[in-house]
Amino acid sequence: MRIFVSPLDWGLGHAARCVPIIRYLLEKKIEVVIGAEGAHLIFLKEHFPNLEFIDFPGYRISYSTILPAGVKVLLQLPKMVSAINKEHELLSEIIETKKITAVISDNRYGLWNEKVPCVLITHQLNIQAPAGNSLLNKAAQNYIKHFEECWIPDYEGKENLSGALSHPIPKGINGKYIGPLSRFYTLQKSKNLKYDLLVILSGPEPQRSKLENLILKQLKELPLLKALIIQGLPGRLPKESPLKNVEIATHLTDTEFQDKLNFSNIVLSRPGYSTIMDLGAIGWKKAIFIPTAGQTEQAYLGKLMQEKELAVTSTQKGFLLNDAIEKAKQTNPTQPNYGKENYTVVIDAWLKKIT
Repeated sequence: MRIFVSPLDWGLGHAARCVPIIRYLLEKKIEVVIGAEGAHLIFLKEHFPNLEFIDFPGYRISYSTILPAGVKVLLQLPKMVSAINKEHELLSEIIETKKITAVISDNRYGLWNEKVPCVLITHQLNIQAPAGNSLLNKAAQNYIKHFEECWIPDYEGKENLSGALSHPIPKGINGKYIGPLSRFYTLQKSKNLKYDLLVILSGPEPQRSKLENLILKQLKELPLLKALIIQGLPGRLPKESPLKNVEIATHLTDTEFQDKLNFSNIVLSRPGYSTIMDLGAIGWKKAIFIPTAGQTEQAYLGKLMQEKELAVTSTQKGFLLNDAIEKAKQTNPTQPNYGKENYTVVIDAWLKKIT
C-alpha cells in the first residue's frame, strides 16, 4: 500500500497531529507519501527524513494587521474554495503518478477521489461562528460527506476536549471518534521545575509576532520569572534573547519539547486544538490561553477549557501576564476520566477493510 498523507497549512498543529498517524502506518510496513509546503514540509521532514515528499500547495490564508481575523478569513472564502478545487485536481494526478492506493487528509476538503479510499481527519464538524454559521456548516459538511470516513481526534463521551465542535456527528457523515492525537507521551510529572513559564507561540503572522512582543514586554517587568519562549519557527536561525531571565528557541525536537513541558510550571499558548491535545497527552499543566483575536474556534475552545477548569483564558487586548499567572497558580487541573477510543484500532479496521 502507498498512502498519501497531507495536512492543512493553517498552523503547525495539523502537521503535528499527523505524526502519530504516520508513525503507526510505518510500523505497519505501509509506504507513506507526504504532501505539504513551507513550515509544514520542514516540520514533517524533520520527523520523517527518509520518506517521499511532494511540495503540495496549501490554502495560504493570510491575516491582516488592520482587519479582524474573522473578517479577513471570510473575505478569503473564494480563495479557499479555489484552493480546494485545485487540490482535488492535483490529487488525481498524484494518485496516477505516485501509484497511491489510499488518502488521509487532515482538514483538506479537496483531497478525496472516487478511485481510492479517502479519509478526512477533523474536529470541526460543527463550526462555531458568530455569523453565517448554518451556511458555513452546510458547506463544510457537504465536503466531508465525500470522504468514506471522518476520523475525529477526540473522545465520544461528555469528558471530551472539543465540545460542540465535534459533538454530535452530523447526519450523513461516517464519523468515528479515534481519541486525541499527539506526538507526546504521558510522563511522570517532574518536581524539579526549571521554568516558571513556558510560552508556546504558533499560528500565522502577524498575530504570532504580536503575542511574542506582548509577552516579552511584560516579562521585562518580571525579572525574577524564569521563562522559555518557543517561537514555533522551524527552519529559522536561533534568536538571542533580549532578556536575561528569558530563553528563546525557534523550534524544538519532540523530545526536547516534551522535556521543556515537563520542567515548566505554567504553559501559555493559543488554545489551538493540537496544543490542547498535547497538554492532555502529557497529563495536563497549569495553563494560560490567549485566543487569536477573531478566531472563533480558539475563542470557543479557550472558553470550554476554562469551564472545564483546565486553564485560565484571557483576551489578548488588555492582557496582564502577572495577573494571569497568579490566577493560573490557583488552578489544579486534573486529567479527566476519558474514554477508550484509540486511533490505532480505527486505523487497523480501516486497513483491513480497504486491503
